[in-house]
Amino acid sequence: MQSIYFYDRWGRHMGLVRGILLLILFAAIAQFASFGIIQAHVVSFYGAQPEDISFAFQAAYVGIISILPVMFRLIRFFNTRTYLLTVFLAGIALNIGCFYVQDLLVFAILRFFIGICTGLIAGCILVVTFSTLPPAKSILVGVSLFFSLILTAGLIIGIAGSRVILTSDWTVLYNALIGLQVMALVLCLLIFKARPARRSYPLYQIDWIGFLFFVFGATAAAYVMIYGPKVYWFESRAITYTALFGLIMIGLFLYRQSTLKRPLIELNVFRSGKFLYGLVLMLLFYGIRDTINLLYGYAVVVLNWSAADVVNAGLYNVLGVIIATFVVVKAVAANKLHLPKLLLAGFAVLFGYHWWVYQHLTPDLSFAQMCIPIFLQGLACGLLFVPVTILCLASIPQSSNTTGIVICTYARFIAVLNSIAGFYSLQLYFNQHYKQGFLGKLTPGAEVLVQQQEAYAGLLTSKGFTLSEATGIGTALIAKASGIQSQLLTIRAIFLIGAWLSVAAFASLVVFGVINKVKTGRRSAPTIVGVAS
Repeated sequence: MQSIYFYDRWGRHMGLVRGILLLILFAAIAQFASFGIIQAHVVSFYGAQPEDISFAFQAAYVGIISILPVMFRLIRFFNTRTYLLTVFLAGIALNIGCFYVQDLLVFAILRFFIGICTGLIAGCILVVTFSTLPPAKSILVGVSLFFSLILTAGLIIGIAGSRVILTSDWTVLYNALIGLQVMALVLCLLIFKARPARRSYPLYQIDWIGFLFFVFGATAAAYVMIYGPKVYWFESRAITYTALFGLIMIGLFLYRQSTLKRPLIELNVFRSGKFLYGLVLMLLFYGIRDTINLLYGYAVVVLNWSAADVVNAGLYNVLGVIIATFVVVKAVAANKLHLPKLLLAGFAVLFGYHWWVYQHLTPDLSFAQMCIPIFLQGLACGLLFVPVTILCLASIPQSSNTTGIVICTYARFIAVLNSIAGFYSLQLYFNQHYKQGFLGKLTPGAEVLVQQQEAYAGLLTSKGFTLSEATGIGTALIAKASGIQSQLLTIRAIFLIGAWLSVAAFASLVVFGVINKVKTGRRSAPTIVGVAS
């Protein structure tokens, strides 16, 4: 098979080439997803608040979604091999910078540029992967491979991260990231032609001003959604001014896109009702799938799991994603009519995952028990992500596919910010609600409190503590137990909400399918009458 990108000797081994492309893509994504599992260690290193590190993490996401529409123009101008080598070298320099930097603001800026490097490489590899596949299957298989790796990369790189923090400082992880990028450089030199056999399109009329508007608007949105819940939203002047600034920047960005001849994104895709419905499903799916982070947090705080334990359990999530993605690719490749069934199955499994946690969450779940919902969540993600993405892309003209991909990444970013703010606010509300309920039963002289104090006092005095020591320790244990119980009840309440949202998505898909069938029947009715006559 001849290729415009690869040396001819690789043309007979396209399966191997796709595997190499996935390794190159993984080397790019790893630097973006490297701190998810070890975030607590990053927080302690910088002496910062968790939301500061969360903002630095999202700064990389801003870089990815900002550069993505520009990237589709850049790769048509630059030599692919030179392009990839340059971006990987820039990524290595940025990781070296992160290794030595301890100022949080500078770290966030470096993370933003790391996001740009990730977006430049990931988008390029996606386009190149499409070229290695038959046109009929390029979108399905390419998107499946690409986004499945994105879903699982955080946990895969977390395996190395969890091992590193057990034996040395977490910053040693940068050495592994740089090593991955060096490996990717070598692979690029091996497979890509020095001069690709394709026409180079000139770089002109790229909307760099719109790019800057979007960068500032997305960064402001991340700031507001991450810090807003901590300072009671618009009671803080900083949040109010930042939100206003962000709205102005996004408004200017959208205005430019509606007036330019060659915009970064084509706003006419929003005229498609199916595309908008697909985006709503994507936002809903991404919002409720992030409840897995509450489960990981429960494992660390309540079950006292280490980062290595979390990663080991997360491998079941990766297994679920891989199995479901394989099923999706086979089913959709055989018949695209399977797409609605996969969406229904995905939201049904997502409901099962949330309902299982709601029903079975206790202070002492075993590792095997925890792996059940973690696997179900991965299975649901694998069943839903590719079909939802294909639903969005199939609803717009093929010439607008790049815009569709870009807007899907925007939706993912919005959903992440919404889950960060939403889950924090929900935890705050439910924790306060349940704590107040406990306090009503733990007033001095209350029968429940007296019985528990006597039980702890009897146990502790039998272990050699004095009565006053036993009373103090018992009170502390009761306070800790009530805190854990309120947290467990809070998680159960949030998972119940997730379960009902999954049901709502399932029901909307059924209604959507019925409406489509009715419309199809009406369109075909005149033809049937004509044939009959």
